[in-house]
Amino acid sequence: MKNRNKIVYGMLLFLTTAFTSCDNNGIDDLDFDVSLQNPETTVKVGEPVTFAFSGDPDYLIFYSGEYGKKYANRNRTKADVESLILKYNLELKYARINYRNGLKVLISEDFNGIYDEENIKQATWSDMDGQLKVPVIESTYEGYQHGEVRDIVVDMDNYKDKRFYLALRYEMSPLTEDEIANNQVHPDAYFYPKLQQSVDGKTIEKTSPKNDFGFGFVRIKYNSNSSDNPTQTVVDDQRVSINGRKGKDGTYIWAVSQAVDASKVNADEGLSIKSLSYSLPSYTHIYNEPGEYTVTFVARNANAWNCTEQIKEIKVTVVE
Repeated sequence: MKNRNKIVYGMLLFLTTAFTSCDNNGIDDLDFDVSLQNPETTVKVGEPVTFAFSGDPDYLIFYSGEYGKKYANRNRTKADVESLILKYNLELKYARINYRNGLKVLISEDFNGIYDEENIKQATWSDMDGQLKVPVIESTYEGYQHGEVRDIVVDMDNYKDKRFYLALRYEMSPLTEDEIANNQVHPDAYFYPKLQQSVDGKTIEKTSPKNDFGFGFVRIKYNSNSSDNPTQTVVDDQRVSINGRKGKDGTYIWAVSQAVDASKVNADEGLSIKSLSYSLPSYTHIYNEPGEYTVTFVARNANAWNCTEQIKEIKVTVVE
């Protein structure tokens, strides 16, 4: 209906009832059912919806059917990825003419996850035929120049079911004697990656280089003199930073993510809404997004030795 959001609840109650293979000796018989208590089948988004219960199971678990809360996916650890996109910005700052081509964004499928020079070199690294772009500074001015690439979008569908590593390679030749005498430095590089993936119609974006990508550094050549403008490497929630500074003997550093596996997912979880200690005649939930949901209630009677279980499902349709 125009200018109105509403939820239409399908009243079809699935007769699906499942029993585990547990021996129910020594526990009460389970006779559980569920129905919608709302007086109308159409309510506005954000209004409470109440499920009424008959029977009094010892334990009750609720799967709302929303993303991450589906009973059907309770044991799932791998999912079909519908799309995978890498987005990033990359900045190169304070780059003198000799140090403007030492930056690369690369990807590997065969890196073994051992973060040292030997294993980095043994891996195969690719810029995906130039799709992983880097700043190009065309100025012939020899002094400091800045460059950047912004809003780079790379289709990663070929990696939807592959395990891969993302890397920033920073490789600068030694500073010249004149540059050292004039206190010149190697450039600064700042990498802002994001990975967008769609699973089950839901789009998730990984944005933290530290927590989502787990970038770590392999420092092969760098200035470690703490009193003489040393090399700095930092990863946080916003960006990966490599500041070469006074790399007299050259600066060669890799920033490499942890293994990325877009198809790996956490198993969906239900919410425990009742335990043995109290009765629960009804339960209320709110849906805020349109869609068709399979709501599942798992009822159990159990003791230390035996259990019995019933599963009831209701279809809930949410529309705008």
